[in-house]
Amino acid sequence: MQTALLPDGQRFAQLLRTHRDRARLTQEELAERARMSVRALRDLERGRTRYPHRTSVHRLAAALELTGEERVAFESTPPRSAGGPGRAAWEPPPASASIALRWVPLLREVEDAVCTGAGGGHPAVVTIAGPGRGTFAVQCAHVVRVRLDLEVIYVDLGREVRDVETLCAQARQAQLERALDGRRCLLVVDGVRAGDDVGPLLRLGFTGVLIAAETTGGTDGGASRVPYGGPDGVTRRVTLT
Repeated sequence: MQTALLPDGQRFAQLLRTHRDRARLTQEELAERARMSVRALRDLERGRTRYPHRTSVHRLAAALELTGEERVAFESTPPRSAGGPGRAAWEPPPASASIALRWVPLLREVEDAVCTGAGGGHPAVVTIAGPGRGTFAVQCAHVVRVRLDLEVIYVDLGREVRDVETLCAQARQAQLERALDGRRCLLVVDGVRAGDDVGPLLRLGFTGVLIAAETTGGTDGGASRVPYGGPDGVTRRVTLT
């Protein structure tokens, strides 16, 4: 049976088995590398775990030494629970299967800017609301997450109903939980509108890139690498054309 025709849970199970076989690892060896129990791994490979925990998926990807598009595909395959307290709030949408060719150089620019600017800290991608910008930011987030081996904290201000204080407290808690597990975070703030203040979120310890609307006078195909004097923590402004 073709992988695309399998149920969601079975697709991930088959993909996991395929990558383990290619890596020539036993279940015991992979479980040890991924810091999980052999039983948990067996349940994943048999499709018994309906909604694999994203931390387990990230650990497996690292243990299998997956990189680039293979890693993005692996981490995007497991089905996601429609419920799940606290999980959907921070999980970004899946990466798009395609991206406009004119944005490819800009994607690389954002990736390099975030990776360089973040240093050993926590990077951020902030997106002004508008056509195409959210999709582009999410694509950047997935690429940067793979390159730097990061956890993602995704916030869509366009749909956010929590007050700033509550949102920041919960984002800080999510950041600390991941730090205790030895992982750095990538903050993605999507759908920022006029009047929105993302400073409180960025002041949790993030440094980022702003993806803004098209403006006149842009260079290099619309990429404008200029200092941005807006929210604290935003060090670069990148413009989509």
